[in-house]
Parts: sequence; structure tokens; C-alpha cells
Amino acid sequence: MDRMKTLLSMLVLSVLMVLGSLVPVRADENDFDAFLENEYRNYMHSEYLEFHFGVKDYKSFGIEKPEPRMPKFSYEEFTESARRLQTSLDRLHQFDYASLNETQQHDYLIYEAYLTDSIASVNYPDYSECYNPYTGDYSNLITLMTEFIPYDKERAEDYLSLTADFPRALSEMNEFTKQQAAKGYFMRDDALDEQLKKMQEFIDKGEENPLIVIYGKHIDEMAELSAEEKEQFRQRNHDLVVNSVYPAIQNAMSVLESLRSSRSVSGSLYEYEDGREYYETLAARKCSDSNSLEEKRDYLAKCLKDLMDYAFTHIGDTKSTIDSFQTPEEVLSWLGGHMEDFPAGPEIRYTPSYLDPSVAVPTTMAYYMQTPIDNLTDNVIRINADAVKGDPNTLYYTLAHEGLPGHMYQFTWYYAQNPNPLRHALNCIGYTEGWAQYVERIMLLRSPLSTEDSDFFAVNVYIGYIAQSYADILVNGFGYNAAQLSAALSACGLDMGEQNAAPFVETVTDAPGQILPYGYGLCRMWEFNERVHKSLGSAFDAEDFHRQILTYGARPFDLVESDLKKYVEGKGAEFVTDFKLFEMSATRNIRGAIVGFITRHLILFMIGAVLLLILLLWLLFLLIRGIIRRITGKKPRKKKKGSEETVSADEAQNGGQEQ
Repeated sequence: MDRMKTLLSMLVLSVLMVLGSLVPVRADENDFDAFLENEYRNYMHSEYLEFHFGVKDYKSFGIEKPEPRMPKFSYEEFTESARRLQTSLDRLHQFDYASLNETQQHDYLIYEAYLTDSIASVNYPDYSECYNPYTGDYSNLITLMTEFIPYDKERAEDYLSLTADFPRALSEMNEFTKQQAAKGYFMRDDALDEQLKKMQEFIDKGEENPLIVIYGKHIDEMAELSAEEKEQFRQRNHDLVVNSVYPAIQNAMSVLESLRSSRSVSGSLYEYEDGREYYETLAARKCSDSNSLEEKRDYLAKCLKDLMDYAFTHIGDTKSTIDSFQTPEEVLSWLGGHMEDFPAGPEIRYTPSYLDPSVAVPTTMAYYMQTPIDNLTDNVIRINADAVKGDPNTLYYTLAHEGLPGHMYQFTWYYAQNPNPLRHALNCIGYTEGWAQYVERIMLLRSPLSTEDSDFFAVNVYIGYIAQSYADILVNGFGYNAAQLSAALSACGLDMGEQNAAPFVETVTDAPGQILPYGYGLCRMWEFNERVHKSLGSAFDAEDFHRQILTYGARPFDLVESDLKKYVEGKGAEFVTDFKLFEMSATRNIRGAIVGFITRHLILFMIGAVLLLILLLWLLFLLIRGIIRRITGKKPRKKKKGSEETVSADEAQNGGQEQ
């Protein structure tokens, strides 16, 4: 009987658990916040590198430190990730959305979108390229290791554990890549050559390898260590890099070379059997919105055409160069002094520096290292010197993108508002890159360049990003070749010819989706600017608009649009849906161009103004003198010719009185 009662109780409990997963729980605010905080702690505990770069004082957050190991790479790991993500999504759905406050509703929708997109992505493990030279796990791991800051002796030991585990991670990546290649999923030979080149350069650094040099500098700066301990840490790391990491990389290179030409298709993702389905999930995640591929395609076509129309109408062929700054620090100082129309953020410090070429990803111009949630003060920006190519204009807009008012400002401003800690771990790349791209043009228009030159440079940069994003979708989502792509770009006003379109096809084939957050994101941000400005007219306030964009942090564009609609309607206006890129800013730019022209030729204008004033004063003097003489009847002095006084015929006729 007791056994029967136990079984019956378990059956009832099971039924209640099932019902609990189907019926939303009307929880109070603390319950939902506690759920998200627990999700954050679980997330931080699941992966060491996420943990290290996510939080500094982990004990204050109640986080259990994970074992310092590199990530795992296998088909089984993808399956387990999908299970964990689905469990979190099911738990989230147990909450009654309507019972949450406004901030929590945003957190709910953002987490839901993150989990949904992540689940869709991990269902396609064959497309996860560990060794892709532009987006692969290998390059990301090297970057994270060079950016690892050992805050204390414990973290210094953790770093050595990670370095010791690096060969295991590469071995799993090799096996996983071989399994993919056996099914025809592998990079093109040109991309393979690029990857092998970067790996060899990394090994060739020898004793000057960043993994040795950078870690050694961090150890030297640790006051808690004795001189003997510092030497021991440096030597242990050196031996691990030379004796373990280098051989593991060389072995990986041999494996990759043996897989050369394993790719079963000659073109893009579209040619794979499930390539288009995968690309839809990729584009949704990269663009941060729910629009279909067809809608994204048409949207980018419209934006590119708008931009080309603007360029033909408002942009001249000017190519001036910013020559006011010599260092990244000087650029950031200027940018920080021109933050009008952006809400004030927290006090921060930042350290910009150039990357070692051996760890620089070719397509990455720079990157901002997001700070731990409890250390917003110290910020790091790395610059790829090869990508910037010594061009001051490129350096300027790159630092606006990564620094002020780009990523560094964007992240620190939002996290200073003390959101739920889980938000720090979530990514919404279309939004974040869209914002950073959006502010580039604003800050270029505030640069020492003239308005015409600034807009010329900004618009040309934007054309490149939007055109490549458009190409990405056409090639990977619809199977376009170079000829078809050339025709599509030409229809938008960008005539480049089939020969010049071919490199676009190769680029987006090697790194599908990589450029989408930049091109698509900047279009959405400028679209919102245009629509809100058009809706509010003279009541448009740029700082208030930016505050609306920033307040709820990185989120899907569908949610940003909903927030802005509520904002506009709250001001008694209708949120318009139609827009034309830069339509509202065209008038402002023309006015700015006039001001800029006057500023550049200020001395000439001042001389002209002085001469005009002198002329006006002289004419006024003559007028007043004439009036006085008319009133007083005083005759003008007669001109002398030699020693004789003479008058003109007119003066004689009029009795010598001046008209």
C-alpha cells in the first residue's frame, strides 16, 4: 500500500509539473528577476572563458567558478547545448509576460529571442567552422588568450591551466573538422591558405609570441607575487607555449592541409542541401530581427538605392584627410569632447593599442573588449594596423565605432544603469554593430574635416557595408553569381561590373553573415532616426532619441521599433512608416556645408566684411555731408586749377549747390 501511495504521489507530481510547464506562472517581480539571475550564474559556471571575461569579483555574485578549461568541440556538445538552451526557454515560458513590469518585459522578450536564435543555430553543427580564418573558433581563442588579464594569483594559475588545455581543444577541433569535411563541409582553398598563413606567422613569433610576452608583462605587474614567483610563472607559461601549444598548432596545420579541397560545393552556402535553411537562421541572428530573407533583401536594396541617390545629389568628389591627430589617444580625446546629443555616461578609462600582426584577423579593423560586469572603468580597444593602413580618416571613424560614442560608450552607458546581470551575457549583434556604425557618420560630421568631406567619406564607407551586406544575402540566400550580383547592384545605382563583383562573391562565401550586422544594422538605426525625426518634425530631440535607443540595451530591432512607436505616440504624433535614407539630414547637411565653407574661408570673409563696412561707412558719410550742406546752404569748396578756383558747368548752372 505504501509503495502504491508513493507511485501515485509521483504520478500526481508529474502531472503538476507538466501543467506547470504549460500554464504561465503569475509570479511577482522578485521571482522573475531571481530566475534571470540564476540563469546568469548557471551561464557563468558553464564556460570558463565566458566566466573570466564576464565577471571579476565572482564571489560577490554568488557564482561558482568553473574548471579552467578550453571549450569542448564535438557534435555531442552541440546536442547538449541545444538541450540546455531549450530547458532555459521552457523555464522562461513558465512566467506570465503580462504580469511583469516594463523592464522585465523587455528582458523577457530579449532573452526569448536570444534563446530561440541560439537553438536554431546549434541545430546546424556542420556549418560551425573551427578554423575559418575570419570567424573561426581558433582565431577567437587566440584573441581571448592574448586579452586574458590575471587579476590575481588564482587567475594567473587559471591562465596556465587554459594554456595547458589548448592542445586538447585543438585535437577536438581537428577531429570535429575532419568529420565535417568527410560530409563535404569545409572552407575554400583560398580561405585555407589564409588560415595556414596566420597559424605559421603565430608560430614564427617564437620567443616574442604574444602569449609569452603579454602574459609576462601581466605577471611583472602583480605586486602580490615575489620575484621568484614571477619568474616561475613566466617560465611555466613559456614552456607550455613552446613545448605544447606550438606542436599542437603545427599538427592542426597538417590536418587542415590534408583536408584541402574537401568542400563538396564550389560556391556559397546556397549550394548545400540545407544551406539556405541554415543561412536564414544565421541572418536572423546577425541582423537582430524577424524579417524573412526576402524582406531583408528588398530592404537592403531600397537602402542602397536611397544612399546612392543621396550620394549623387549631395556628395562631391572631395578627398581631404584629417591631419589633426597623431595617436589613437588624441582621436579619442577629440571624440570625447564632441559628445553633444548623447546622454552622459559613467566616468571611464581606456587603453587603445595596436594588435600584434600575428594575432590580427585580416577582416577585423579593431575591436573593443567588453568589460566585466563589475569593472566598467577599465576599457581596452585594439587596432589592426594593417587594416587601418595608416589612414587618419579610417582611424578616426574606427575609434568612433569602437570607442566614443560607439561600443565603449554604448556598453558602459547601459550597464551603468544596473540592469539584470544576465543582460551582460546576452548578445544582439545587429543592434550593437548597427549603433556603432550609425554613430560613425555623426562623429565624422563633427571631425576637423569640412562637412562636404566628412559626408563624402562617411557615405562611401556606408555604401561599401550596405552593398556587401546586400551581396551576402543575394549570394548565400539566393545563389547569385557575379553576373547576377553585378546586375542587382547596378539596379540600385552602383555600377561595378561583373569583374569587380566577383571578389564580393568570394568574400561573402568565405565569411557568410559576417558583414550583415554592420550593413543591415546601420540601415535600421538610420531608418529609426529618419522616421522619428519625420514624425516629430521641429520637436525632434537628438539626445532624447538616443536615450530611447540606449535605455533597454541591446535588443532585437522589432523591439526597438516598438519602443520608438510608443515614444513618438506619447508625444502626440504618429510614428510614420515610410522613410528615405538621409532624407531628413540632407537639409541639415546643406546648412552645415554652408557653415563649413564659411569657416574654412573665414579670413577672406572677414576681409571682405571689413571692406564692405568701410564702403558703407564712406557712402553714409557722403550722404550725411550732402544732407548737412543742403540744410546749412554751405557751398562745397571749389576745386583749384593751378592758382585759380574753378567750378564745374553743373555747379555753375545750379548756383554751385550740391544735389
